Amino acid sequence: MSEAPEVPRDHFSRIVAQWSHFGPPLRPSPDDTAVVQRAASALGPAARVVVLGLTPEIIGCAWPPDVALLAVDHSPAMVSALWPPEKGPVNSRVELADWCSMPVPSGTIDLVTGDGCYVLFDFPDGFAALTREVRRVLRPGGRYLIRVFLRPDNPETVENVAQALADCAIGSVHALKLRLLAAVHGANGPGSRLDDVWRAWSDMSSRLPEHLRGVRGWTAEEIVGVESYRGMEARYFLPTLDELRQAFSHWFVEVECAWGRHELADRCPTLLFSAAP
Repeated sequence: MSEAPEVPRDHFSRIVAQWSHFGPPLRPSPDDTAVVQRAASALGPAARVVVLGLTPEIIGCAWPPDVALLAVDHSPAMVSALWPPEKGPVNSRVELADWCSMPVPSGTIDLVTGDGCYVLFDFPDGFAALTREVRRVLRPGGRYLIRVFLRPDNPETVENVAQALADCAIGSVHALKLRLLAAVHGANGPGSRLDDVWRAWSDMSSRLPEHLRGVRGWTAEEIVGVESYRGMEARYFLPTLDELRQAFSHWFVEVECAWGRHELADRCPTLLFSAAP
């Protein structure tokens, strides 16, 4: 089994400055955050939580006052930009570490949660490496809550996306990016190379209807998010829902699959799993 690929360091250093301009579906919507909040509210006394990454919408939930929260991220740029958080539990700390090798004793965590964490892991080996590590740190019966990005069972082409853009059928550049990621998936090797996404956007940017330019969802600051993909060799991997469930089935039992109501919510559900015995 191959090791999960190391995330190119330039990836996070180049997008962190635009993070505040990202929106759903690339960032959690209130519907998505509500699922995390329900999981937080169900925790017992002195629960131990691991958050994969530094997503403010997760760390800023109303966690029980005695929760011990550890955020794990391997990007110094992200830690520097987002820690300490504006909101979060008093007993929280951050560790600079690989998600596939966390500095956490086995079987000690009540809940692991994160947002979109699998996109930079190859499928299926990288997915297995992360999922196995999450199962290692969870206690028996512990919960794993993760929002995922999927590609649809019936793929669309880049030209399909371009036509939808010209027809004003895409609500924001954030939804456009997710559709392009799925449309170029596998075109130049496994996964979606970010430079290919930029090239697709560059070819179709002239089709953005004039009346949308500069409005919310299509501001220059938001569009910079896709412009920053230029030249990036990092790849995003988007499984189908069936592929994802199969990848998790060895270590977890699915408890819930929750869908939001925002654009493309069908491509980014939040799944709750229980650690298999």
